[in-house]
Amino acid sequence: MSSDVAFLAEFSGGSPTHAALELAAGAAELAAQSKGSAVALAYGPGAAKAGALGAAGASRVVVLGDDPSPAITHGAAAAAAVRELSPIALLAPATPNGRDLAAALVGLLGLPAFGPVRAVGIEAGRVRTEQATLQGTVITVSEPTDGAEEPAIVLVLPSTFTPVEGGSGKADVAPAPASEAGALGAAHIVESHPAEAAVANLEEASVIVAGGRGVGSADGFVPLQELADALGGAVGASRAAADAGWVPYQLQIGQTGKVVKPALYVGCGISGAIQHRVGMQTAENVLAINNDPDAPIGEFADLFVVGDLFTIVPKLTAEIRRRKGR
Repeated sequence: MSSDVAFLAEFSGGSPTHAALELAAGAAELAAQSKGSAVALAYGPGAAKAGALGAAGASRVVVLGDDPSPAITHGAAAAAAVRELSPIALLAPATPNGRDLAAALVGLLGLPAFGPVRAVGIEAGRVRTEQATLQGTVITVSEPTDGAEEPAIVLVLPSTFTPVEGGSGKADVAPAPASEAGALGAAHIVESHPAEAAVANLEEASVIVAGGRGVGSADGFVPLQELADALGGAVGASRAAADAGWVPYQLQIGQTGKVVKPALYVGCGISGAIQHRVGMQTAENVLAINNDPDAPIGEFADLFVVGDLFTIVPKLTAEIRRRKGR
């Protein structure tokens, strides 16, 4: 087994996804610990020109396919690449496509899998991961068994790593080893429903304004959207708001939703139960607005404003617009 760290890098519209850039940074970080190289397994439209991933942290790129086929169709090519590379670990994003391709690799190669994880490192030549369990109340530390000689597949949650900014360099690019596509190659897209821009960008947003049960209705999210627009951010929600049908489930943040890491998180009418907290606890700054002074979110918010969100949020929006000269 080599000391390299591989990662799945999905391309869309000719560019690497945000998840790919995160994993490029993570793989480079881990490769430095193992004294190896970060190697991308790239797929999707634009993957053939994935040398630009060198600026994001990759030393080499293996192209699995440069087409819009479902990720799982690249399973055989990915398996052949992993066999040839024999990395110490392969990082996969905890996205729908990342999960599909990682699962295919586990099945094809019989590899051990960990995740989804919130942290991963390499100690004494072995992968070591941290995973939140029991609704985030317990952190489980896992690693391969003694004597394990096969790569470990690690499913990584969004925002676990931070993409490199202003990097330079170009990675060497090579095609994946020849392989038979097999049954996985027959998968095809029957129907597609692109997510709205606000939904697609939620995990990448630097500012998120989220609403919970206290928002009261779908109409209650209107002032939250206005505040998000004023801040140049996106709108999110707790599971209670999504379950009530006030917003799409794609906006849900928490244990069973998205994991986000914005610079500013504004929680409006959100109690802050542990299920929601695990999805946003890595936010740099948390502002909570709630009429319940005993709401759990007040225990970890950087600023806790007790009051009516329908009075506070519009005034906050108006002041931000005034300062921006709108």
